Amino acid sequence: MKNSHLITYKFGVFFVFPFLLLFGLNFFGCDGLYGQDPYEYLRYTKGIQVYFTEGIHPGAFYWPVLYPFLGSVFGFLLGNTALGLQFVTVLSFSTTVFFLYKILHLFFEDKKYKFWYVLCFGMLSPYFLKSGMIVMSDAMASMFVILSFYFFFKFYLKQSKALPMFFFMICAFMTRYASLIVLFPILIYALYIVYKKRYYGSLLLSVFCSMLVTIPFLIFQWGALLNATSNYFLNSWSLFNFFKSSYITADGVQEYSCFNLLYVFYVFFHPGFIFIGVFLGYYFFKKRLYSFTFFQKTLLFSIALYLFFLAGIPFQNSRVLGLIYPLVLLFLYPAYKELMQLKLLEKHFAKFVIPVVVLIQLLFFMHTYKSIFYRSQFENIVVSKIISYQGTKLYAFDLDIALAGRGLNFEYESLYDKLHNNFLEGDLVLFNPTQLKKQWKGKNPMINWKSINTSYKLNVIETFGGGWHLYQLQNKKDNVVD
Repeated sequence: MKNSHLITYKFGVFFVFPFLLLFGLNFFGCDGLYGQDPYEYLRYTKGIQVYFTEGIHPGAFYWPVLYPFLGSVFGFLLGNTALGLQFVTVLSFSTTVFFLYKILHLFFEDKKYKFWYVLCFGMLSPYFLKSGMIVMSDAMASMFVILSFYFFFKFYLKQSKALPMFFFMICAFMTRYASLIVLFPILIYALYIVYKKRYYGSLLLSVFCSMLVTIPFLIFQWGALLNATSNYFLNSWSLFNFFKSSYITADGVQEYSCFNLLYVFYVFFHPGFIFIGVFLGYYFFKKRLYSFTFFQKTLLFSIALYLFFLAGIPFQNSRVLGLIYPLVLLFLYPAYKELMQLKLLEKHFAKFVIPVVVLIQLLFFMHTYKSIFYRSQFENIVVSKIISYQGTKLYAFDLDIALAGRGLNFEYESLYDKLHNNFLEGDLVLFNPTQLKKQWKGKNPMINWKSINTSYKLNVIETFGGGWHLYQLQNKKDNVVD
């Protein structure tokens, strides 16, 4: 009864707050859909639902399918596909936070600091909390990674069964292929223990049960494992990227403020992740906490391997860094514990330190989430204004996926996928040349836009703000020859 009451009263906040935030954001019209990738997850999730009801295969998918598969199941249960995906995301986020605490509980006996550390810098970490509110597989991948580490530590410390550990490792891989890099060190060590102690029966059972997770992959993505290794950015990996801050890739021209090798360490000190990271780093070296325990060594191997991998990829994205943020949080806990034992902080811990930290984190979250909120609101505005033009051919880039995801019926032609030369009078174009000209200079979107301007006079029929306009092609120019 005591443990049940403790979980309900104290740790229930790990689940109650994220779901309340989810409902609050949905109330204000922010449903976790924005940009492009979330709509692609939504599209494929709906395709899986059609497969269940009508037997029509949804076709190929760029990412692993476990997240949209579970999203389709919860979409049926909740009666709303997008909400089903959000539910999976938020539940995954809350589970991650809860098991962060449980891992700390395995290694640290103190009761005063663990809960507040996980709440303030786990649940309320701005970037991490953001990942728990959007229709993406980030939170679910983090959950399976943390569950893998939790059961690995139990397997190592208490000789518990190996089945959950291997099962969640496969789940992580089936959610995000890059999870394999994070889990590789503990996978090898776990296999070494299995070999050394001859747990062969347990290993076979684990393999059998883990294969059940691959069923959605076998149904929907047979051959996609080879496609994962042909990923453009994976094939562009290079040591030279460690010290580069600008790239020309399939995503156009990308320029960043610092080189990759520095950027990957943002996960340790950027306010979007953990604003006290600099102080923890200082205290880490001041107190000479680098005499690592097994706990920290294990985490450090996985963190270092993943950061080495990311430093060689020709792009920078806080979402990708977020996969190992829970491990970084665990790694930094000893430094946090020492820092909080300073007399001034310890004396005012409950009445001043915690309220101030919570307020700062919420303000940071509002700042980092506002771009998603405004983008979602903007997409809804575009939908409301453009809905009356349905049924015509629409050339577009960036917003076309959002329009299709929100159910608008156009004959879509992407300005990104290929170069077009069959424009006709009356066709519509949705584009923002001012915003896109730098990143996409010399790429299909801008080449197509230039071709349209050269060939036709454009009439602006809708204006959406920020440089976005809906144009109609009128009067082919006289100097253009068919």
